[in-house]
Amino acid sequence: MELDMEEMTMRDQPGYFQFDCASIVKRGKLTMKMRAFFLLVILTASASAGDWFYNMSYNVAVPGKQMRPLINNTSFLGVSFEARNMLSSHFSVGVSAGQQVFYWKTHEAVSLQNGFFSGAPYRFLNTVPVMLNAHYYMGGSSRIRPYIGLNAGGFYVWQRSEMGIVVMEGRQWRWGAAPEAGVIVPVGRMNVNLGTKLSYLGLPGESRLGDPQKQLFFSFNVGLTLRHN
Repeated sequence: MELDMEEMTMRDQPGYFQFDCASIVKRGKLTMKMRAFFLLVILTASASAGDWFYNMSYNVAVPGKQMRPLINNTSFLGVSFEARNMLSSHFSVGVSAGQQVFYWKTHEAVSLQNGFFSGAPYRFLNTVPVMLNAHYYMGGSSRIRPYIGLNAGGFYVWQRSEMGIVVMEGRQWRWGAAPEAGVIVPVGRMNVNLGTKLSYLGLPGESRLGDPQKQLFFSFNVGLTLRHN
């Protein structure tokens, strides 16, 4: 793995690993298309027609083939939140957001401009999706309801590689999509939501960390769903 010394920073640099959305906007990281998308998300979430489903899920994710050279480890650090507006008894639109964190400890030799390191690099991949979605439901509202759906929007992707005091990181917005399928099971006054999702992240070129041009991962979700009339 080739590293550029100019891209390295010290681990103890003050405030280096803080998630600061305001500074991202100031640096122009959010394009006009992304800002327009966030506005569309807010307008969709503010709609009041029809019944609403609110879902909170715990997610376990497995990297796809394209991600494995970068990170080849199952992620148990995932959570997601959804609001779905029922336009009819079988169709809904809504918004979703969440976070999935991958990390992996490798043992590969890292090549620098003036020599080699031998050690155990740590790699992190933090994805934060903000998406619009649409779902189609089968069955009646009082029974077990299988569904299929599609999420589309943006992923904030934060990658970090550490080896001793040497740190590399890259942060980017990526457009992506996430088809999913699942089932809502009524349990008393609440509902259990079981599902699986394929998250696809596209990018015009490689990041500073040399990860694949496109990435995908599979997630398995279990959560609680509340209905509001």
